Amino acid sequence: MMDKSIGFNTYIQSHFEKWGLTKTESEVGLLILRGLSLKEISKQRGTTETTVRQQALSLYKKAAVDGRHQLAAYFLEDLLPPCEAAFSVEKKEA
Repeated sequence: MMDKSIGFNTYIQSHFEKWGLTKTESEVGLLILRGLSLKEISKQRGTTETTVRQQALSLYKKAAVDGRHQLAAYFLEDLLPPCEAAFSVEKKEA
């Protein structure tokens, strides 16, 4: 669970460190979390799309996720209310 006393960026960086990401993998990870495509990341970083793809795959492996959606969901999970709470609000509104 995310400690609310630290910023979200710090929270993300702490996980990147825990996973043993390189500086480059961390930078690519942040850009992926911002929603940039691999092509956009390669242009921004001045590298080939193939290089960025390899860095992203390495990041996913270290984080034990299957791709960008699971990576985003990993961090989004702590920002969302528990499923039970979300569903009870929906029932009250219906």
